[in-house]
Amino acid sequence: MKKRRWIIGVFGVLCMAFFGGTYAQAAFNPDVENAYNMAVQGQDSLDGLDVSVSETTVSSETNLSASKRVMIKVSGIKSNSLKASLEMHTDESSSKSYYLNGYYYTSTSDGKQKRAMERADIWTMINSEIYLDMTSNYLKMLYSKEDQSGATYYFAATEESLGDYAKKLLTGIGVSEGITIDSLQGTMDTDADGHVLQRSLQIVYTVSNGENTETFFTQSLAQFHQSEENVTIELPDLSDYKEPEPEEPVVTITPLVRTAYVTDDVNVRAAGNLSAVILGGLSAGSGITQTGYTSDGWVQIQYKESPGYVWGEYVSEKKPVLTKNSSGTMYATTSVNVRASYGSDSAILGGLTRGQSIEITGTTNNGWVRVKYNGQTGYVFADYLSWSEPVVDTYVKNGYVNGTVLDASYGTLRIRKNGGGEMIFNTIYAEMNLADTIFTGDWVEIIYSGAGTPYTAGKVSDYTRHEGVEEKSYSAEGVVAFCSPSKLELSGSDGVYRTFVLSDTTDMEMNGPLCEGQVVTVTWMSAANGIETRNIDAMRIRG
Repeated sequence: MKKRRWIIGVFGVLCMAFFGGTYAQAAFNPDVENAYNMAVQGQDSLDGLDVSVSETTVSSETNLSASKRVMIKVSGIKSNSLKASLEMHTDESSSKSYYLNGYYYTSTSDGKQKRAMERADIWTMINSEIYLDMTSNYLKMLYSKEDQSGATYYFAATEESLGDYAKKLLTGIGVSEGITIDSLQGTMDTDADGHVLQRSLQIVYTVSNGENTETFFTQSLAQFHQSEENVTIELPDLSDYKEPEPEEPVVTITPLVRTAYVTDDVNVRAAGNLSAVILGGLSAGSGITQTGYTSDGWVQIQYKESPGYVWGEYVSEKKPVLTKNSSGTMYATTSVNVRASYGSDSAILGGLTRGQSIEITGTTNNGWVRVKYNGQTGYVFADYLSWSEPVVDTYVKNGYVNGTVLDASYGTLRIRKNGGGEMIFNTIYAEMNLADTIFTGDWVEIIYSGAGTPYTAGKVSDYTRHEGVEEKSYSAEGVVAFCSPSKLELSGSDGVYRTFVLSDTTDMEMNGPLCEGQVVTVTWMSAANGIETRNIDAMRIRG
């Protein structure tokens, strides 16, 4: 391994200043601890920083996720001329900001502004995104795995350190009560010379408002792209950025109390900032109590007895009529009008008779169904439509049919029956008993149930073998519905419920034991285009 020469630069100074306190420290391997701290504190001979951060936060209450991506470039770390660009993209919005010669440049609804900023302050902002200043003082676990290419450090923070470190990890936590970090652990990869390549963190935090408690899981991956000593930054023309008047605050908030509505699914944050910690979320159409708005585009609201902020573009004084896309066939339960819009006073396009089928394309939150009607878009009041035909007496249980495949789209199978006629089956939950894969022209046997098209396939068997079909790897993400030492049942995000066989050859890339409720990704080998659903040999599980 190449001999290391370490320079404790800006990161080291910041870390030593912040970690002034002392904590009870675990008995780490001295060599591992020393190498880890040097990687955290030093940028070695590099004079620049080029990092991209991908972050996802999932709510325990809604199981919905919020994403954030940050790109940071810095040059002149070892000189007096520090230059930086920060680009951020979240579910709400995007922003670009810059730092040059002691000034921070950003855009607000009041225009392009610049303000004086100390060098240490821009580093605090950068570190709050890349989480690169946690030394071993803050850890209760630290070990490493090394090879010729470098090292991977595995760590977890102490309970005592989380309270002090919380404000750096979760922007906005200082202005909102009832936020606690429950756990923090992660990994850091370095090359053979000790340079940081990437850092992964998993943070669990809880937000408490009165009797309401919501837990969040944040996964953050910072990847360091420096390949040369210097990082080149191309800044735009900054001459049109203006300093605010001395008495004028950079961001102002104007009180405004009213009832409003969100027009889309939105995150609620602890401060008016794209980096602020997420307190929860609101679904499209939810009513809110607005208490003010900021000059940079955020709306302040009352959220579960505490202040919160949502991006202003998603707030309206009028309750929105929202349409969610959907598809299928419904039936009129009585004679009913088809109208041009979602209101009883809109123009009548025509009508449906009892039992008449109609193709639907969406549903509104004010009780209407969007339909295709004579080549036009129409609306029918939902109370007069049903997913079932008025009279259904043809239900089949454990029926059997065989025939030739006409179409084998994922989740749907259309066959020509032996003896004539066609049938369509939903195969999402079917057990797939395949020699390799399903192609048009194959002979299949199907056990099914249901009252009409599409029938529900319970088991599909295809014994045809095809030349040139090779196994490939497939992956599916989902929630663990059941697990044991030998079996895993996964409710996939693609709507498919699969069962996997676990064995000694299954590669478990987990931060802890496999348990129900976890979100994991399972990889397997398949010659059947990955459409099996039962007793699949799991090759790798990541979570």
